[in-house]
Amino acid sequence: SAALAAGAGLGGFPALRTAAGKAPTGITAPGMTATASFCEVCFWKCGIDAWTDADGELVQITGRANHPLSNGRLCPRGTGGMGQLYDPDRLKQPMLRDGDTWRAVDWDEALGFIAERMEAIKAKWGSEALALISHGHGASFFKHMMKAYGAPVASAPSFAQCRGARDTGFTLTFGQGAGSPERTDMEHATFMVLIGSHLGENMHNTQVQEFARFIERGGELAVVDPRFSTAAGKAKWWLPIKPGTDLALLLAWIRLLTHEGGYNRDFVERHCSGFDELKQAVAAYTPEWAYTQTGIDPETIRTVGRRLGMHGPTAIVHPGRRTNWYG
Repeated sequence: SAALAAGAGLGGFPALRTAAGKAPTGITAPGMTATASFCEVCFWKCGIDAWTDADGELVQITGRANHPLSNGRLCPRGTGGMGQLYDPDRLKQPMLRDGDTWRAVDWDEALGFIAERMEAIKAKWGSEALALISHGHGASFFKHMMKAYGAPVASAPSFAQCRGARDTGFTLTFGQGAGSPERTDMEHATFMVLIGSHLGENMHNTQVQEFARFIERGGELAVVDPRFSTAAGKAKWWLPIKPGTDLALLLAWIRLLTHEGGYNRDFVERHCSGFDELKQAVAAYTPEWAYTQTGIDPETIRTVGRRLGMHGPTAIVHPGRRTNWYG
């Protein structure tokens, strides 16, 4: 249906358009019908209600109430998602290059054209000569196709720029990645550190909602960022770190927590190995040393580090999505 097609989306960010000659009439108009779906404009996949009029044409998209990834709200990209359905440049059938132009073909011709060339590649160079570079929801289907073809060669260009380094570190340390959406439990947090995370300037819908509620209820926020960002404007502590020195600050905090006892001793004794080696390895990384690297005042480093330990299980170092150049 039109509603489901708009919910699934085709990518891109076209300007909002409605059905020809129709303007959004609002969800309280008579004859409107809501169809449950989800937004595909980004990976968050918010639950939506796609509202159609008496003619069956989509006229509005709203966040679906009680859906865990939208909570009844959408970001500007989500509310504009119906523009994908009505955009005049939307592809509605396969197109095949014909010289300097394109011509419309049916699905049998398009799929046959691709299959013929895939078989030719396999015959001449072997199946592993074909690689998949993909991103987004549809990538999983293509990965199954590549395995059936005999070429489990797949890459996501976003890996290094998004979750790759973070989730690799999480898996090696905790046994699994941070997830998507991340399991942050911000609703119960009392203290939060943003380092390598620009929460509040992105479109991670429910996390932004939870972050706003964290601020509203008086949660303590420390932001590590060379810029005075949107989040820094809400922070109790802004740490304008020298770019490229993030690891020095983290080492100083690890030293502070391990040497001053700002950690759960019982948990460490029961479940951790190598703690004494870690404590010894960071012994030289004092806040004074970190100041020479980061430019952040040693007392600020101490204060934030101690608050992190004081809040214990209700403290969060937000697992942002980022490129990791500095550890």
